Amino acid sequence: MKRHLLLAQKKNTKRGIYKVTTVEFLTLLNGLSIKIWIENDQLRYRALKGIMTSDIKQEFVERKTEILTFLKQAKDIIGDNRLVADVIPQKNIMSKSQVECQKPSQIELWPSVAEFFVYDEFLYYALTNDQRRNHSYKLAINQLVKDKVVVDIGTGKDAILARFCAEANAQKIYAIEMSEKSYNLAKACINNLGLSDKITLILGDATKVNIPEMADVCVSEIVGPIGGVEGAAVILNNARRFLKKDGVMIPTRSITKIASVCLPDEFLHNPGFTEIPAYYTHKIFEQVGYPFDLRLCLKNFPKSSIISTSSIFEDLNFTDAIDIEYSLEVNLTILKDSRLDGFLVWLNLHTIEGEVIDVIEHEYCWLPVYFPVFCPGIQASEGDKIEAICSGLLCDNNLNPDYKIEGSMIRKTGEKINFKYSSYHYRREFKQNHFYELLFSQNVLDFSINNSVTTAMT
Repeated sequence: MKRHLLLAQKKNTKRGIYKVTTVEFLTLLNGLSIKIWIENDQLRYRALKGIMTSDIKQEFVERKTEILTFLKQAKDIIGDNRLVADVIPQKNIMSKSQVECQKPSQIELWPSVAEFFVYDEFLYYALTNDQRRNHSYKLAINQLVKDKVVVDIGTGKDAILARFCAEANAQKIYAIEMSEKSYNLAKACINNLGLSDKITLILGDATKVNIPEMADVCVSEIVGPIGGVEGAAVILNNARRFLKKDGVMIPTRSITKIASVCLPDEFLHNPGFTEIPAYYTHKIFEQVGYPFDLRLCLKNFPKSSIISTSSIFEDLNFTDAIDIEYSLEVNLTILKDSRLDGFLVWLNLHTIEGEVIDVIEHEYCWLPVYFPVFCPGIQASEGDKIEAICSGLLCDNNLNPDYKIEGSMIRKTGEKINFKYSSYHYRREFKQNHFYELLFSQNVLDFSINNSVTTAMT
């Protein structure tokens, strides 16, 4: 108990002592089986006798306002408004339409978490309970897996796609998971659901393990906000060895689109992370070992901010072997007089022919990515053209791609404004763009450039 209490109150670093964040404090309370929820706008808790000591209770009271704010924000982020029964009681749940009406309009910055091993209960819950995503996957699975042998790449702690395959009467499912922790949680989940006869879990790297028989279908969800950021090209090319000659992939295709954007002044002049995204940014920097200009996603992106036609930024066709590295021409036309701040890239995932997940049409667990190419922005006029080359090259881990866009904005007068922008997976470049200088100059995060993070978020 003393160890947990001390952790809840402070942490030691090379620079001294700091108070842990709200996320870390709630995680520690969860480890003590202390359940927290909101009831009639009041913060409530439930704990076993003797667990909620006077010291923990005092800390809890002191953090009351920040915990309330965090839980309300978390409820908005989850999207379906069902964080967990122990946190948000059923009687406080609103309908999906009510949630969409009440969600904030202010743009919120998030790091691209899909590329890194920072998934926890919160992120897994958002992924597993993305009902629109699940519906699209089920449409494909229900058509393709009945009486078939299936291999699930990266099943995760909830084994959600493997379970969908079992519900669709697949003959056998081999579910591969690299994380030992997620593997053990998935195993417990499958056993509890009585599916261990249908689903066989395999612990290991999908590019290195084997399965006992050839599969008819490969199902996976290893696409990110840009389809290929998690290494889908490398991993799914390798996974073709699991398939019979006529085997099929779910999803069938990942297209990432690109368009020009003009974002609100209040966002551009003072960019920053709220506490939950800042927490995951901290975790990413801690995992990599240094701060860097990580890819940025936009929650609550207003479609009215798109000022050009769209084009294809990346195209991964999973029905055949995928080019690991690529280069594509992009041609955009400005549709209205506006300031040009940069580009938005967003996922269009085809789970099966005719079924597309477009992440700017509805809210999904994936968010569109912002490339702050022009900061400050430049004036653009209706009819101006953008001609560019978009490319993806593997970074030094030979799995995750670095992306680049290079080209020109061509005014109707003939004037050309050249630009070049790179979006790296984890290259050690920090504040290399004015937007990132603004973002990381607000004392949201304070890090040592050494191989470990040494202070908390402020």
